[in-house]
Amino acid sequence: MAKLLAGKVALVTGGGTGIGRAIAERFSTEGARVAICGRRDKPLRETAKATGAKWLVADVSSSDSVEALATWLKEEFERVDIVVNNAGIFLNGTVATTTEAEWDAVIDTNLKGPWLVSHTLLPLIPAGGNILNIASTLGLYSMPDAAAYCAAKGGVVNLTRAMALELAPDVRANCICPAVVETPMATDRIEAGTEVWEKMEKAQPIGRMGQPEEIAAMALHLCGPEAEWTTGSIIAVDGGQTAG
Repeated sequence: MAKLLAGKVALVTGGGTGIGRAIAERFSTEGARVAICGRRDKPLRETAKATGAKWLVADVSSSDSVEALATWLKEEFERVDIVVNNAGIFLNGTVATTTEAEWDAVIDTNLKGPWLVSHTLLPLIPAGGNILNIASTLGLYSMPDAAAYCAAKGGVVNLTRAMALELAPDVRANCICPAVVETPMATDRIEAGTEVWEKMEKAQPIGRMGQPEEIAAMALHLCGPEAEWTTGSIIAVDGGQTAG
């Protein structure tokens, strides 16, 4: 049976852990040549060892770093068929309590990052290519004590729509909005005392957190040949969280 991404080159930002690692693993299994990037070399090395992916330390919020990433990708692969903008951070904070530095950190990584990576890599994306942005259900609705995160992820949702309109018909752009997924980010929130595990599980009507592999399955569909007529779609993979 033919592999769905045979011959494709895919970049996954934030590819060392969590959802990014699961996407890198699934894409590699389906025949893609995978590149991953992130800020920390250890998880990148571990994911690369497990998947055969190439890796580079890069900061998606830095234009110099992203330019270096583009140069490296061109040298290693010549093109990039699929760009998955997954890198992200979470910081608690209300409109009143969030500092300017915290606001900038979240917006620069979670919103500027997807734009900057896509903007810089467009010359490497051939016709028929894909951009997939990973947002959040907090880009579709809001909650207290996450002002910068909600603003950033809401921006990613509408950025995706703009990309789809501007890049058609050559490049497709879609967005996945996960609810609470069992990742190191979720664990960090629990350890920091900002959430409890049971509450996070019950946030989804289906009664449990999602698994990174479940997000990767949707990513594969959206970036594969069965979704060639799909662009500008904002898809909640959320255990029913946004149903009512």
